[in-house]
Amino acid sequence: MSDLTVLYDGGCSLCRASARRLRQIDRGGRVELVDLHEPGATARFPQVDREEALRWMQAVDAQGRVYSGADAWARIGLALPGWKLVAWLLLVPGIHAVARAAYAWVARNRYRWNREICADGSCAVHLGQPSTPGRERHRS
Repeated sequence: MSDLTVLYDGGCSLCRASARRLRQIDRGGRVELVDLHEPGATARFPQVDREEALRWMQAVDAQGRVYSGADAWARIGLALPGWKLVAWLLLVPGIHAVARAAYAWVARNRYRWNREICADGSCAVHLGQPSTPGRERHRS
């Protein structure tokens, strides 16, 4: 059983590349990666809003708490040996605000960098201005 489950947009090449890198780093299987486009992914985690998860990566811990965006990255770091210092840095006030803003900018622009994937207009939903994710949301 994984310590953390990360739901990501498998339709996004940046997200898929990040998932591949995480799989290479996580040799202990502490983080389970779930593509939101897989059948049953959202049914398995009813506390996760699918539309929000398509905008912002979501991490669900063993207690069912949901973390979004940069907070999800911090939780991933806390779950991985050797990455805890980086994770704690992401949570330091000031650095946390910058990390959230940087994540928001990347999330907002990730489909612009993959125009060939979006040639059919299927990415239009992602090219709007998403709202900023909460620091962390706990849902039961």
